[in-house]
Amino acid sequence: MEMRTDEVLQVTLRGEIDFTNSTEINKRIKEAVTEYRPAAVRVDLSAVTFIDSTGVGVLVNAMRMANAARSEFRVVGPNQRISDQLRTMGLLAAFGLV
Repeated sequence: MEMRTDEVLQVTLRGEIDFTNSTEINKRIKEAVTEYRPAAVRVDLSAVTFIDSTGVGVLVNAMRMANAARSEFRVVGPNQRISDQLRTMGLLAAFGLV
């Protein structure tokens, strides 16, 4: 996970996002949103190869944290398989993907 901040908190996730790393990712996103209070939060999934339901929970939690901080939230760069998963779960609009 890599983070870049200015007015936008850019969270770049890589590899597999699942139960093995979701707790740490949630923690780091929460800390960054709390510290920086960005105008927007972007979660870049372009380098993510796999995401399970726990990983989707990370995205939902990030959206909730952004909303609580009154930050705009958007997921960017999901591959086709991940987009299909998010579509099936009804999350494309919530994540700014439509």
